[in-house]
Amino acid sequence: SAYMERLGISEVHYTTIHKAIKRLPPSFVEAVMRSFGERVSKDGMDCVFDATGVRIRKYEIVIHAGEERRERQGVKLNAAWDADEKVFHASEVLKGKAREYPGAEEMFKRINTSIENVFADTGYAGRGFIQTVADSGAMPVVKPQSNATPKAKGSPAWRKLVKEYQELGYEDWRDETGYGERFPNEGQFGSLVSRFSKEANVRSTHMAKRVVTARLAFHNFFQWLVKR
Repeated sequence: SAYMERLGISEVHYTTIHKAIKRLPPSFVEAVMRSFGERVSKDGMDCVFDATGVRIRKYEIVIHAGEERRERQGVKLNAAWDADEKVFHASEVLKGKAREYPGAEEMFKRINTSIENVFADTGYAGRGFIQTVADSGAMPVVKPQSNATPKAKGSPAWRKLVKEYQELGYEDWRDETGYGERFPNEGQFGSLVSRFSKEANVRSTHMAKRVVTARLAFHNFFQWLVKR
């Protein structure tokens, strides 16, 4: 590129890029990711929230069936993306496996593009998140837990969601809301894995956050190039 010529660099090795990314603040990398996402997405997008696991280069000893085993540890990538344009708008990388994520409200607030519908599975079915989405003017299409009750507890949007789900039943609710078409949307994580793999060559959650978020930024950049 012109930058390499200006700096007098003949070529840049992958490890050089990797080390540079490790030094960048995760908030800056996410801002770059969001910037390219906003250039691709249109207002009123359908947004999907989901999580997946990413393995890192760190191991722990676990007991399985009475035997010790060396098991590779991982981090959990929580992400929100445009269901149509396939670009990411917010993310969070945490230690552990992909289960319930309590920080969805804050992640939702970092999205600048207007949203029409939010699709998510039961891992995101919480009163606070549902109400935050509804207050923004978007429709929360989130599958509630099987034992969920419609008690509002300060969240009328939760009550509305659960009552509709229980009255319609899963299949009718899925078809009426479009949940079956928009979520699960595993293809987005699949394309990310095929491009960058499901592993990060780092040994800590701290470094994994930088590297994984940078991958999302590069993914959005590639999508932006395609759309130009």
